[in-house]
Amino acid sequence: MNQSEQRIVEQLMDRMHQGVVYVDRGGIIRRCNQVAKEITGIVFNPHASHDAGCVSEGDIVIIADNRIGDDDGGLSERELSFLNIHDKEIREGDILVAVGIYGNDKMMPQYKFLHNHLLDTPLKLDVNYLGFHVAASVDMEKKETAIQVNDKVFRLGFFNSVGNMVILDGTTGEVKFFQAKGYSTRNEDMGRLLRGESWLEKNTEDLDVDVNGVRFLDLFDESALSERLFAVLQGKAEQVTDHLYEINKRPFICNIVPWKDGDGTETSGAFLLLQDAQNLEKLLDDRNEIIRQVEASEGEYQPEKQVFPEELFSAFAGKSRKTREVKYMAWKASRSRFNVIITGESGTGKSKLAREIHMAANPNAPFVEVNCNAIAPSLFESELFGYVGGAFTGARSEGKVGFFEAANGGTIFLDEIGEIPLDIQVKLLHVLQNKTIYRVGSSKPIKVDVRVIAATNKNLEEEVTMGRFRQDLFYRINVFPIEIPPIRERKADLYLLINQILKIVCENYGLEQKQFSGDALQKMISYNWPGNVRELENAIERAVTLCESNIIYSEHLKIGKGGIPTTMKEMLEKEEERILEVTLLKYNGDKQLAMTELDMSRTVFYDKLKKYHIKF
Repeated sequence: MNQSEQRIVEQLMDRMHQGVVYVDRGGIIRRCNQVAKEITGIVFNPHASHDAGCVSEGDIVIIADNRIGDDDGGLSERELSFLNIHDKEIREGDILVAVGIYGNDKMMPQYKFLHNHLLDTPLKLDVNYLGFHVAASVDMEKKETAIQVNDKVFRLGFFNSVGNMVILDGTTGEVKFFQAKGYSTRNEDMGRLLRGESWLEKNTEDLDVDVNGVRFLDLFDESALSERLFAVLQGKAEQVTDHLYEINKRPFICNIVPWKDGDGTETSGAFLLLQDAQNLEKLLDDRNEIIRQVEASEGEYQPEKQVFPEELFSAFAGKSRKTREVKYMAWKASRSRFNVIITGESGTGKSKLAREIHMAANPNAPFVEVNCNAIAPSLFESELFGYVGGAFTGARSEGKVGFFEAANGGTIFLDEIGEIPLDIQVKLLHVLQNKTIYRVGSSKPIKVDVRVIAATNKNLEEEVTMGRFRQDLFYRINVFPIEIPPIRERKADLYLLINQILKIVCENYGLEQKQFSGDALQKMISYNWPGNVRELENAIERAVTLCESNIIYSEHLKIGKGGIPTTMKEMLEKEEERILEVTLLKYNGDKQLAMTELDMSRTVFYDKLKKYHIKF
């Protein structure tokens, strides 16, 4: 690259909104723009500063580590012993928050740890330690660690793992060291520093570092990215477009473009283009393939450290953190006989999860599903508990077994339990307390051993306040609550959901497996799915029916409606149309049930369908 070309390239790099690094054939960095330095952590804008140095005996060390032994420079039993932590229960992969005195075996540390923590409740340590208010937390939902010393807070986000550490001078009490983004690049991993190695100065005014002439591997770990980069430099691999790689344990969307000098026959260098993929939600609209790669990488991340058998819940698709929490809670529920209540919006898959819990717990026992919405109020008692012959006009002479008897030894799933009338709620409470039922028309008790799983899309606490649901029954069924979040809160699951549903629909119709085009996927991932999985299933089934080729295009999908309402009338009509569609989807197109729930007359209901061109 001659001097003229160099000037042009430098000007272009400085004007780009993504990171750009130019590496020559020998693996030496020759150009690196400011964006690349900032997003990889080569430079950063610290809110505080400290001098270069190393940890000393008597210093106070505070730790927030979401996965011991991974991205913390090899934190292990040896390094923890420097803080007088000698707990044999702490092991690799645990979450740890701790504070202790370095090199002092007389002072007791304060710490908490958890094995393979999957819930979204943060792990927190909040103590007064030697006169300092110290707080350390790991929030797995927000993917953030935080360390607070008096009024100063030091935060570090993470993708898979992070080792956050703050060190206070044992003599002055001043902050002697704190972690910052890109600490691996500066060789300031927690374990390394606790073993006595030194750290660099952080200066609030020094916002640039010259890396020209530095070896690529002196700044970035050996990884799949460096391997591919060097293969491109040697002419052994093609350029890379929009691929997800990790750089020092953090995710980036990378492009590798070779540069050829002279006659263009030999590669003299390569441009590495980087986009920070830390906030994946922002990429969902136009990065479907990246989402697939992220899901694959997360699924492969710790194959030997699963804390529950996710394969038991394979029918409940998804690998996002929120979905894994639901599966974890379902697994916990399957290992007990507690009553379970599953909450969530209509169409989120409550009945499917209930069946998965039952199958994981007792697959050979009966599973009886009861749709409380579909039972007439006058028939609830006879349907749930059965009746003897001649109990009422129209009763069978031989009597009938109720749902509870049919589920004896297994599970009864009461879907939409909030629809049960108050007088039946009293009798249901009696069954849950005494494990005994009475058939209608009989005074003979029948013992039943039934595990109850209930579900509702209502807020039962509000229903209790309004007097529509008994408080004592609420407490009885609310022993083990599981909430399923709507699709819009777990969009990273959409790719898996779409492909799972498509595969099932094609198999059910006896069709050759179809696939969605890029624009069709884009359309589905961009939509919020107010009807959740049920609406998604309906849309895919309709698209498969319409599509005669093996590729489903966006034109085959009928989701959402065009136009943005601006007036009050338009907004109300838009909401009315949405409610009609969601209610019909809820009942799989059953217009009579939809009319009943919406309390509409037949004439008004069909006029609305015609007005909004809704066809089911």
